[in-house]
Amino acid sequence: MKMWGNSGLTLIEFIIVISIIGMILAVVSPNIKPPIEEAVLEAEAQRIAQEIRLTQQLAITRGMDYCFEIHVNEKYYRIRPRTPMPIEGVYKKEYLNERINVIECNFSSPYSGEYSALKVLTYAPTGIPSQTGTIELYVNSGKKKTIRVAVGTGRVKIE
Repeated sequence: MKMWGNSGLTLIEFIIVISIIGMILAVVSPNIKPPIEEAVLEAEAQRIAQEIRLTQQLAITRGMDYCFEIHVNEKYYRIRPRTPMPIEGVYKKEYLNERINVIECNFSSPYSGEYSALKVLTYAPTGIPSQTGTIELYVNSGKKKTIRVAVGTGRVKIE
């Protein structure tokens, strides 16, 4: 009767197992990135929508015009009371996640020069926006989220 001797793995068997695991990870890992990008895209769209709502609320409660400004090239937004100079009285300024690679916005810009990429949405003390329009956020995979400001009410919707 033969007894089984040392039943450990040989070096070749170990290399084969590691190679198989590596191939499986190579196939699975590209599928991990898109869900992360989608989550970032959704989170940033929700954040911008909330900040636009905050701008409307500030205009109503403080009884003065407030601006939500988004810089499409430098990828930041800010909230501030409406003043003649675009750098005065900033209430809040935040940069977007680096995974957002393109911002498109059809709000107008009253500025020229270095501030021409700063798109502005202004709310009056009545809560009515100066204009309506959309902000579109894109990630590397090409997916996008659209933030739409409604006519008349200034309500914000994410699509």
